[in-house]
Amino acid sequence: MDVEVREQDGAAIVTVEGRIDAASAEGLDEALTGVIGRGTKKVLINLEKAVYMSSSGLRVLLAKFKGLKREEGEMALCAPNADVYKVFTLAGVHEVFPIYMSMDEVFVETSPGRGRTIRFDEAD
Repeated sequence: MDVEVREQDGAAIVTVEGRIDAASAEGLDEALTGVIGRGTKKVLINLEKAVYMSSSGLRVLLAKFKGLKREEGEMALCAPNADVYKVFTLAGVHEVFPIYMSMDEVFVETSPGRGRTIRFDEAD
């Protein structure tokens, strides 16, 4: 599993590639701990390149989500493939996290001429 972090519009976009399983969940945990430790209050997990999600990965996401909520932060998930989304629905995670089905859904237009920004609500 590889994790890439970039900042945009005051949010951290964390792109995860590969398998998120028992062997790699610690790496995801460390990456998210670093992002949140820098004071980031908005985190978007981009899963478009993630091919698998185990219960270990779910535990990491849920723990970080709960920690951010306590600090009045926000976390959303984006672009899970059909298999990863199925895991989310079976575990009930789709009722906890905002989940956007594509990166295009994540961004909203700001006032004219000001570009786009990331939204953290109204996900399906």
